[in-house]
Amino acid sequence: MSDQPKRPVETPHEWLRYAEGDLNVAKHEMQNEMPVYHTVCFLCQSAAEKFLKGFLIARGWQLERSHDIVQLLALCEDYDTELGKMHAEGAILNEYIIGVRYPGDIATESIGEDEAEEALAASQRIRDRVRDLLPGR
Repeated sequence: MSDQPKRPVETPHEWLRYAEGDLNVAKHEMQNEMPVYHTVCFLCQSAAEKFLKGFLIARGWQLERSHDIVQLLALCEDYDTELGKMHAEGAILNEYIIGVRYPGDIATESIGEDEAEEALAASQRIRDRVRDLLPGR
């Protein structure tokens, strides 16, 4: 086993695995008696970000620090116009980049089941397209 860590370009499947984990936890949380909806939204944003980064890395993209789903989708458009046009999904998920991580950032009380379902659906649409484009990953 090599002591050298793998470069991100060599690990798109790891990004996708982590993304699936975030999405699975979000879906599981929705089954709880009293789901923490703002956490579901945060996990959906995080999952979509990782799906997109995994896709871009598989295309040779050099990892950049960004949590902006709309920006990442714009980069994806060079490789797949359908994925790149998921602006509505990006706008939904960008609401949860930072705003739900810490108390007082936004009114988390205003985030309910409808918002969590919307974030979950947006993240799943991104996942489904990435899966179509990267079969076997």
